[in-house]
Formats: sequence, structure tokens, C-alpha cells
Amino acid sequence: SLGSARRSRAAVAAKSSTGTWTTVWTDGLTS
Repeated sequence: SLGSARRSRAAVAAKSSTGTWTTVWTDGLTS
């Protein structure tokens, strides 16, 4: 459930110019 939510947020974030690196940073932080 949590994984799905993170995937969805990542997909949304990736749509913005800075979303790509932000998603990677956030993903690494929460891992």
C-alpha cells in the first residue's frame, strides 16, 4: 500500500522539471 502511494507520488512529481531529482532524493531519504 505504501509502495503504491510512493509510486503514484513519484509519477506525479516526475511531471515537473525539478520533480525528477526531488523524487530520487525523497526516495533515497525514505528508503
